[in-house]
Amino acid sequence: MSGQVHVVAIITPAKGKEARVGQLLTDLANKVKQNEKDVPKYELFEQYNGQGGNVFVVEEIYNNQAVYDAHFKTDYFTALGETTQKEALLAAPLDIKTIKPIGGFASR
Repeated sequence: MSGQVHVVAIITPAKGKEARVGQLLTDLANKVKQNEKDVPKYELFEQYNGQGGNVFVVEEIYNNQAVYDAHFKTDYFTALGETTQKEALLAAPLDIKTIKPIGGFASR
């Protein structure tokens, strides 16, 4: 387990672009599920009560650093980046944090 890479990504859509960003992120999550077998978790959440706008949060686990690095090189991730720029969909840059579990539990 120590080789796993845990990530949380925070995506802030531009005002009025929430539905489009949600659609694109859902599509990305489906493509990760279909194509990236060494990604045991890729779960998309939407904040629903934010003051000043909602954000999307993705909790991700990659089996190792090489799998994590490869994720950013997929055609669909690259295309998502191009689309978000071309359509001015984000209010802030992607906020990607590499994290490690230090307490608590994942399930009961």
